[in-house]
Amino acid sequence: MKPSKITTAVRMLCTMRQKLEERAVENGRSLSGEIVFRLRKSLEEEVQDGQKQRA
Repeated sequence: MKPSKITTAVRMLCTMRQKLEERAVENGRSLSGEIVFRLRKSLEEEVQDGQKQRA
């Protein structure tokens, strides 16, 4: 089954968007791709930190 995608509007500071756009260009991603990449990475780190605390 293919994962579904949705569109979500997010409010952010102009400076944050500019930084994300710069990083997206540096990493060869779209702005959306960069945001999703960073959110996924953050969530994965959160899970790993939780596992370390339980060990």
